[in-house]
Amino acid sequence: MNSEHRIINGVINRRKFIGVMGTLTAGAVSLGGCAGIKSAQVANQVGGRPMRKPVKSTVYFRAGNNRFDIISDALIPLRSQVAEDIGDKQVIVKVNSPLLTMNYFNHSTHVDELMAILEFLKPIHNRQILISEGTASAASSVFPSYENYGYLPLEKQYNIKFIDANEQPTQVVFIHQAMQHPESINVNYPYMDPNVYLISAARMKTHDTVVATLSLKNVVMGSPQCRFWQKSSGNRSDKPKMHGGTGLPDRGGSGRELSYNHFILALAGVRPDLAVIDGFECIEGNGPWGGLVVEHHIAVVSTDFVAADRMCIELMGIDPFYMKYLEWCGDAGMGNFNLENISVDGPNYTDHVIKYKLNDRFPQQIAWIDRNFEH
Repeated sequence: MNSEHRIINGVINRRKFIGVMGTLTAGAVSLGGCAGIKSAQVANQVGGRPMRKPVKSTVYFRAGNNRFDIISDALIPLRSQVAEDIGDKQVIVKVNSPLLTMNYFNHSTHVDELMAILEFLKPIHNRQILISEGTASAASSVFPSYENYGYLPLEKQYNIKFIDANEQPTQVVFIHQAMQHPESINVNYPYMDPNVYLISAARMKTHDTVVATLSLKNVVMGSPQCRFWQKSSGNRSDKPKMHGGTGLPDRGGSGRELSYNHFILALAGVRPDLAVIDGFECIEGNGPWGGLVVEHHIAVVSTDFVAADRMCIELMGIDPFYMKYLEWCGDAGMGNFNLENISVDGPNYTDHVIKYKLNDRFPQQIAWIDRNFEH
């Protein structure tokens, strides 16, 4: 592909992006945990968007019988804050629909969630908004997914443009591999660009490796490049490298490397500015792309993605002890993981907790945590 790609109002050249991420694995944390991390020290290692952890975070929680209405209602109180935070930045909405066929309709971002976000933005942002996603491994553009999930007609209603995340400029980031060595991957630069306001349009789902997938995982795992245009299928996608590659003693379920690599990319700046989590129809069991639908009829929204994802974990009845990548992000100053520092705007969330059935691989996913941490 050409090294230059147009991003809305100009040309971004890969050669302009000086490598600043190589230090991320050189001692930010160990796989044993994040004890002793100081936010200022971590921030100095990061060349991407700045972190600003609030003393207290607010999560906007809604429940009801209409997906569009509850997501919209959860967003409305944030309108002035989001308008101020966007300023002159390019807004990107990252949807979660990397698989192309309608078989995964219940596992992907619903068009009503995307509409609710666009309606929320309409009175506060008059510039073009980018809608972004990329295939995970298929040798295809993501545009068949946009069509199959009903997104494309929205271009007639809103000032938006659909882009393929895999065709955007990339930044090299070094992640951690199972054999204790760094591995370089190509990460979608717009997702870590401090001049971008990134919105995660996620769905509440269980996961086969890191227990649950919410707003952070949506953008993090959407960021490694899949070079679908390559004729050879070998080494086409950088996404599998996030799992640690070969050599894992408990390959097929361990979340150790994937959890740590989530944290590394979040440190590099791949994290939502606004988390919008659709909990209307969710996935339990063998998610993220299998499992069964849970009729939960809730929505969670926050400008603190750590707090938003933490609240979802509570609502899913999942022990937060096993959400290490999210806990580490809180320890590093990206948001509030401790419920004592999170206020909830909305009904009593404890009345809406449903204990989700977890993935069949759950014992393998958490074995490394039980070995290395005290509950």
